[in-house]
Amino acid sequence: MIKYFSLTTIKKFALHLLCIIGLLFFCEYGIFYVVLSRCNWPSDRNMTSEQPVKVMFLADTHLLGTRKGHWLDKMIREWEMGCAFQTAIKFHKPELIFILGDLFDEGLWSSEKDFNSYVETFKYLFSVSSDIKLYPIVGNHDIGFHYSITPHLEKRFNKIFNTSPVELISKRNVHFVSINSMAMEMDGCFLCHAAKLKLNIISKRLKCSENNNKCSKTMMLDGNYSKPILLQHFPLYRKNDMECNEPDSAPLKEKEKPFREGWDCLRKDATEKLLKVIQPRLVFGGHTHHGCHIHHANGIHEYSISSFNWRNKYNPSYMLALFSMDNFSIETCHMPQEYTIVFIYLVLIMIFLYFKILKFKPTFFINNSYHLFYNKKSNH
Repeated sequence: MIKYFSLTTIKKFALHLLCIIGLLFFCEYGIFYVVLSRCNWPSDRNMTSEQPVKVMFLADTHLLGTRKGHWLDKMIREWEMGCAFQTAIKFHKPELIFILGDLFDEGLWSSEKDFNSYVETFKYLFSVSSDIKLYPIVGNHDIGFHYSITPHLEKRFNKIFNTSPVELISKRNVHFVSINSMAMEMDGCFLCHAAKLKLNIISKRLKCSENNNKCSKTMMLDGNYSKPILLQHFPLYRKNDMECNEPDSAPLKEKEKPFREGWDCLRKDATEKLLKVIQPRLVFGGHTHHGCHIHHANGIHEYSISSFNWRNKYNPSYMLALFSMDNFSIETCHMPQEYTIVFIYLVLIMIFLYFKILKFKPTFFINNSYHLFYNKKSNH
């Protein structure tokens, strides 16, 4: 028997379906536009030189692999990060983007097949137009900690992303030096030796340009000299995170935990060596999954960037920065919280159910119950 539905019923069904689609669209896509639109580039009024360089920083994306990540968790996190990143790119239009390590969660354990799948996912989620330069920096989850890195793991990452243990990147007289944190053990290993040689060359180029020495053109910087900005995965040596007081800094219990040199931060001797050779004005890193801003005694500002992955941080963020030769300006952008999205879902579902219950009239059941009770009483 074919059941025909009235036009009113079809309209109600269509309206309910549109409400559900609208709810899904807002919570899974639109909310990124609403939240990220509130974050803007920091003020450039203190920039005294030419147009400042617009840079976006993020860290610890930790794309899930096949060993630890459940497929549903993997799908949700990739969707969130992809939406957040592409929305941020549309709003901010940065010139340079630096991803400060741990692109992958299981890069060091991945087979060639899994690693290639990793790379395809990364390039899809974090794709940029040709006028934006994206620079990934290697992290311990990409190739391993110092003790477990093999030449194969290092070369595989460097080949795919066209990186090296130490790099110099220049843009309109602003200079960035990126390093492989795991190559800073200073123990003469194959990775540390190559990094030391490259570090010395970059140091010489910086000094040549700073002092305007009669060096060859290949040894001069691309543009005028300005103090470089150091980029890496690990933070510089510090005892713990107790000095960190950012909105996205670690909980108190985590702040109190002492950092292990070479694991949670650079070794103290490596930090001193690096600061002496590069003499940076700023340092940016990730690794801790929490935000931090430290003003070191030597006048250097250090920023740790929160994890970009909701799996590691309930309030993830990224950073926008303007750089000129002699100044900088920083703005931290906070992304939607999963708690907020879940709360919106629950509230709207409860409102929907509330109005559905109001429209439900139990007269039929009340009348039937009354007649049933009355008939039973009459029979007695």
